Amino acid sequence: MRVAGSDETDLLAKAKAGSAEAFAEVLEPHLPMLYAYSRALCGNHHTAEDVVQQSALVAYRRLNCLFPEADFAAWLRAIARRLALAARRLDAKLTLIEAAIEGAYNDPEPNAGAAEREALAECLKTLDGRAEQIVRGHYFQGAPLTELVATLDVKLNTVKSILFRARQALRECLRRRLGWEVGP
Repeated sequence: MRVAGSDETDLLAKAKAGSAEAFAEVLEPHLPMLYAYSRALCGNHHTAEDVVQQSALVAYRRLNCLFPEADFAAWLRAIARRLALAARRLDAKLTLIEAAIEGAYNDPEPNAGAAEREALAECLKTLDGRAEQIVRGHYFQGAPLTELVATLDVKLNTVKSILFRARQALRECLRRRLGWEVGP
């Protein structure tokens, strides 16, 4: 459903007055555009979905900052752009930790990656129980996130958030233990 100009203005006024339903209605026609834009910037389906969700939350929380004469779609794209570029930078950094995990456990040489494996084993011990369970399940046992959702009886976004924080913690721990330089 495409919201007409005056309808969009009315819905935005109701949303600014506190109506979450009005905000959802005015946002809904823009979601495909936000996803396509975010996907183009991120290059990743899951990251783009996260960016769209974060963009909607930021837009809802900051709705009173939207000037009446501003274009709602352009404002949403600006929010999504900032979040997508930040996610893309973060994905590049997290690729290092994923490469270390894959390399440390896939090398057929018995001593290859021993220092990395040892450092990773120590760093895994620093994670709390649920984070360690998710990392081990996803990366070491190959369980899809949806399977972990069922096992842990939590929502998919919760598993994604825990995994995201765990990868950041592991990256930092490995950086300290192995003296890696991973950029800003």
